[in-house]
Amino acid sequence: MPNLDDMAGVLVRPLQLLRSRPRNTLDRLRAYEGVSRDELFPAPDRIPRVRTSTRRSLPGFENEDLSFASLHDPIEPLFNEHYHARTRRIQTVYAKRIRPKGTRGRPRLLYIHGYMQPESVFEELGLLSGMARTLDVEIIHLQPPYHGRRKPRSSPYDGERFWTADIVRSFESIRQTVIDARTLLSVLLDESPGPVGVVGLSLGGSFAATLACLEPRFDFSAPLIAHMDMGALLRDAPVLSAMRKDLDGFGWGPSDFGEFFTRVGWDELTPVIPADRLLLLAAEKDRFFDPDVLRTMWRVWGEPEIHWYPTSHMGFVPHMPSAIGHLHRFIDGLSRA
Repeated sequence: MPNLDDMAGVLVRPLQLLRSRPRNTLDRLRAYEGVSRDELFPAPDRIPRVRTSTRRSLPGFENEDLSFASLHDPIEPLFNEHYHARTRRIQTVYAKRIRPKGTRGRPRLLYIHGYMQPESVFEELGLLSGMARTLDVEIIHLQPPYHGRRKPRSSPYDGERFWTADIVRSFESIRQTVIDARTLLSVLLDESPGPVGVVGLSLGGSFAATLACLEPRFDFSAPLIAHMDMGALLRDAPVLSAMRKDLDGFGWGPSDFGEFFTRVGWDELTPVIPADRLLLLAAEKDRFFDPDVLRTMWRVWGEPEIHWYPTSHMGFVPHMPSAIGHLHRFIDGLSRA
């Protein structure tokens, strides 16, 4: 039986034929080398003004839209000039708050979705509302740049400009996602000092892992089917074949991509959250996020709680009820500690 991960790679190829052609920015990557971690991934220096509005909700829920100006400031000079030249959709951060009635006082979850995932009513009314009700928590769903309402009107699909062979843009997308998540955390803690954890799925899981290494204000982190090795991700993920092809045309391969992350200190990131507040869920046959790479991360992280599923990356979806069960027990255990 064909692996669902390989099938996903085949299915996205016709769509990726519509992608915009990336710029070769490899000669501009020196702007990030020798830069301190605090400059690469700064903490938010203020809490922006937040606009809120009531959104549709199921009976028993109180749902809101939150939006605010991103505090992201690109490092690379030419991209900084491009970013600030005019107002862009990625400059506004959008988040959906999904709160079952009666959950006040419980931990809150900042949730980050995966690559190429659109804003979907099915996700909100199915996965997120169900997760919020089962866990009895408030979920705040962050949209990364170039996805959902942050997708440029000219982009043929969500995330089309997030991962490209324009490495400056791709790395700035990572930096922006991190600062947007940390700013949203500041907003939530300003509302209430109660605990906030971060949970992410697939690429969102990579960000949940990254934030566990950069942001000590998170009470816990639960990366789902993800690791942090970006070179391995580019090498392995079937849906990144277009990026691999474009980079090859520039004379770069996945190993070069990984070495760039090494040069900027990415490999030195380790959790600032205790191991007993980390939960990993993984797929044994994952062709997006190599299980061996994830096992290495798990050991470096002090062997936190981890659960393996006998499935592929795309085959993880039917296991979500079990995964949410593990997450429920994990959160309740932290609440009792």
